[in-house]
Amino acid sequence: MLEETKETSKTTEDIKPIIEVNHLSVTYFMGRSNEVKALQDVSLKIYPGEFIVFFGPSGCGKSTLLYSIAGLETHARGDIVVDGKNVAKLKKNEIAEYRQKKIGMIFQAFYLINSLSIIKNVVLPQIAIQADRIARMAKAKKLLEHFEVGSQADKIPSELSGGQQQRVAICRALMNDPQIVLADEPVGNLDSKSSRDVMELIGELNSEQHKTIILVTHDPSHLNLAHRIFYMKDGKIIDIKVNSAITPAVEEGWGAKTAPNVSKELELLIRTYSGIAPGQLGGLLIPFKAKQVVAEVLTGMSAEELNKIEKQVQQMMLSSLEDKDRLVSFLDRPAAEGGIELDKRTAVKLGEKIERVLEEIRVLQKKEKDQREGKVRGVDKQAAEARSYLLETFAVDLHDQRQVQAMDKVISQRLANKIDKDQLGDLLHAAVPAGPCLDRRIARKMAKHFELLMLGKFSG
Repeated sequence: MLEETKETSKTTEDIKPIIEVNHLSVTYFMGRSNEVKALQDVSLKIYPGEFIVFFGPSGCGKSTLLYSIAGLETHARGDIVVDGKNVAKLKKNEIAEYRQKKIGMIFQAFYLINSLSIIKNVVLPQIAIQADRIARMAKAKKLLEHFEVGSQADKIPSELSGGQQQRVAICRALMNDPQIVLADEPVGNLDSKSSRDVMELIGELNSEQHKTIILVTHDPSHLNLAHRIFYMKDGKIIDIKVNSAITPAVEEGWGAKTAPNVSKELELLIRTYSGIAPGQLGGLLIPFKAKQVVAEVLTGMSAEELNKIEKQVQQMMLSSLEDKDRLVSFLDRPAAEGGIELDKRTAVKLGEKIERVLEEIRVLQKKEKDQREGKVRGVDKQAAEARSYLLETFAVDLHDQRQVQAMDKVISQRLANKIDKDQLGDLLHAAVPAGPCLDRRIARKMAKHFELLMLGKFSG
């Protein structure tokens, strides 16, 4: 269970933090019109052997905070004390030594050198500190065997799967036996099985080798691995929660805990069925739980938040008014004031995406009205505009005029209700002259997205 923490009179005098950040700020393009405040006055303490997660939407500053701790952020202003040394004040040669010996980095993109064999990739950190050649090769082989990629030692990275490459990257990060492992979205490029395997390995580094782990993620399914989660938004830490299921007694030094927030929908459901036996209630809650899980995994939002956004879009469709600023304000507004409390840049991006779909719906509605009033010749112009919109939205390029004509014909059939959504997807995938021969997955996504426009068109 994840629980909120509050400041108390308890201290951690007997436990010294391995990482202490004080008043850290990072600003890009300072003083210019495009100034970006990536971090704003961030302070935190991390203790030896903790598994920490920096969690939040894209653009909230979590990776910037991680890279600042790693000594990779040149715009950092403030104090970053790691194991007694202020990283922000180290000289270049001292920073290099700090990164070689004190920390290990795991990246989403692996960053393996494809011209080198797997084992040579792994020994690179030992070469940097001039370790004995025989000893470093033996250590690399041992690590590769431990992470079940020993048989791949003589291959090059491109011959391995994504999951195997990330295992190799973990081996490289551990070559100099760092106390701290920093992982930036380490499973972002992996399939679901490889993701689970890699996250399990990272968890073992903490539980079995007692490494201090800091994981950057926007995936809520990883939160239960952590002792503590730092929630971030707009370059700030807005909340800290403790996982009481796995955090040891040392958590007392981090503050007392209160009961977690419960959504209004669940609270109402529990009250309604309070007289039913717990076993029966569990069965009744399954649909609710499934809804919450799917919403969180696919969007990073709760089902309750998605319902609030849906109602806001309904109001916009009913009013037929273009009011992107109002939508962005709603998405960015604190939850206590009725908003969704997204990161500002994420709110703007999502608002623009929703507004763009609504605008295309308005265009189709107008064309439909003009057609009824005899102001246009038919659906051809609508099909051409819809085709341009879909190609731009999904970043697809057609290569000849025959594809353009085939796509217009297919869209015209859907606009005239001669085919349904599934048939539209099939025809968008079909070869010329039946269709424009798009990738099957793109064709299905386009057909699903176009259905939004069709629903909007006939709602007006």
